[in-house]
Amino acid sequence: MKLAETCVKYPVFTVMLIAFLVTLGVFSYRGLAVDLFPKADPATVNVEVRLPGATPEEVVTGVVLPLEDAISSVSGIDEISVYSFEGFAYITCTFVLERDIEGAAQDIREKVAGAIDRLPRDTLPPIITKQDPQSDPIMTLLVSGPMSRRELTEIADKQVRRVVQTVDGVGSVELNGGQERQIRVLLDAQKLTAHNFTVLDVREALQRENIEAPGGRMITGPQELGLRTLGRVTSAEQFGEIVLGTRGGTPVRIRDVARVEDGAQELRTWSEGHGGTRRRGHSGSPPIRRQHRTRCGRREEQA
Repeated sequence: MKLAETCVKYPVFTVMLIAFLVTLGVFSYRGLAVDLFPKADPATVNVEVRLPGATPEEVVTGVVLPLEDAISSVSGIDEISVYSFEGFAYITCTFVLERDIEGAAQDIREKVAGAIDRLPRDTLPPIITKQDPQSDPIMTLLVSGPMSRRELTEIADKQVRRVVQTVDGVGSVELNGGQERQIRVLLDAQKLTAHNFTVLDVREALQRENIEAPGGRMITGPQELGLRTLGRVTSAEQFGEIVLGTRGGTPVRIRDVARVEDGAQELRTWSEGHGGTRRRGHSGSPPIRRQHRTRCGRREEQA
């Protein structure tokens, strides 16, 4: 009641007060920021880890479980989804809206780095990436022709993908359904046993002889030159000349126990187009999906 009495008693003051509030409201409204695209996508961080040759079950027990235990302690995680395939797995961490993606990615990197010692020895270094909803592909190109899939892959990689990458504004270009070149060493089990060698001996010989390592420095007067040991194999025939070892004073080469082919990788993915549609596929062992929701403490597994 005191405010009403004051406004009645002092009409000029009342008019000035109302004018002040109206003016303040007008200027505030003009300076009010309006976001047409407010932040509605939660921060998402992907962890890709590979264990070559392992089954999906081995990837889950040897790689996914240690990483999942380490990552689950990061604050702000809303959901952890894991997709395990033959030889690799994807771990997707979704955070709450309030969590900043830069800080979330840094926390994931620290937890993964601390869990690397618990992973199998042959595990490759994990790849951690931030998922940006605005980085979804906007254009799909299908390359086809009368040549083989390997030749098409070379054309798509060297003549199409690398040119598109140089276009201003292009973030990345992904090549799917290709079949790259691969040198195959087909071992003969009987010949390998007859010469008393194992598959591990062949692998170690290939790794030992197919290298390019620094060879030190050579000082000639006022100059200092760097030396390198050139041991890279340049053709498929040279793989067969690699020496596995010596038996009875005679060197045993890879061509004595195996057949070397200059071929293409095993077809694991495919892409095909029908008119205006495009399909992608993946062959191999069925994936294993794991989902962990931290808010309600529920864990789901599906094979």
